[in-house]
Amino acid sequence: MRKTAYIFLFFIFAAPSLSFGEQPLEALRQGVAKGIRILEDPRYEDVSQKKVQQQKLWEATLEIFDFREFSRRVLASHWKKFSPQQRNEFNQTFAEFLGKFYLRRLQARYNGEKIYYVDQKYISESRALVEIKVLWKNVEVPVKLRMKKKHDTWKVYNLSVLGISAVGNYRAQFHWILQNKTPDEVIETIKEKIRNIEKDI
Repeated sequence: MRKTAYIFLFFIFAAPSLSFGEQPLEALRQGVAKGIRILEDPRYEDVSQKKVQQQKLWEATLEIFDFREFSRRVLASHWKKFSPQQRNEFNQTFAEFLGKFYLRRLQARYNGEKIYYVDQKYISESRALVEIKVLWKNVEVPVKLRMKKKHDTWKVYNLSVLGISAVGNYRAQFHWILQNKTPDEVIETIKEKIRNIEKDI
């Protein structure tokens, strides 16, 4: 599970925008290279610069990852229980939580992992599946990224590591929570988690 979580956050937070007209696999390759440059930039070895580096990674995240599509798929049938305003607030709050929770871990754990780009498959004109392998502690770990073209830009909306889907993982958690909480209570729960994270910074 630790391996899955690490690679999950690595690909969510390491890649910048993918340009229209590029092949998904090649665009991802270029994006990851840019993200790695942020992680390996010696300017950020200074502890006082870690927040700046984190902001750079967060900006890259917002360019590549479709948090609204991710949120919609995570909530699944529960999405209908949320008003348009609640959907927007959930999306923004959940995205903020993921960023604050994972970025510091990415900064601390990245250790020059190697990536091998294996294949890409077009599911439709606007959707694609990119397959890669990550060399993690001398073990090749297969990763599948599901991407969609939105406003002429390819964005990641889900990924799977060793068959474990990020959407599926969070969907199970929120399905259980929403058995006992209202949408507003769920949003407030996430906000409380964010406040707890900020206390530790």
